[in-house]
Amino acid sequence: MAKTNKLEKAYQQMIDWNLYRAEQNGESLTKLTKILSELDRDLEGDETYAKDIVDLDSLKIIYETSIRNFEGQVDKYRQLISEL
Repeated sequence: MAKTNKLEKAYQQMIDWNLYRAEQNGESLTKLTKILSELDRDLEGDETYAKDIVDLDSLKIIYETSIRNFEGQVDKYRQLISEL
């Protein structure tokens, strides 16, 4: 029984961590989405600007994917807890 309690506590810690990371990435994604919507992609300036916009578009995909992954981990740990 003690092993089960320790395991459940460890799983819950993993749930808490993954929820935290999903929340943090969600906040970053919200800010990033806002910035991307405000940037003028047609401006012609230093090539760094255009490259940074491409990088931000890529980062948006990374955030979206990582949020789904964190949520998937939460679901997995909740399932593991329910099987204890």
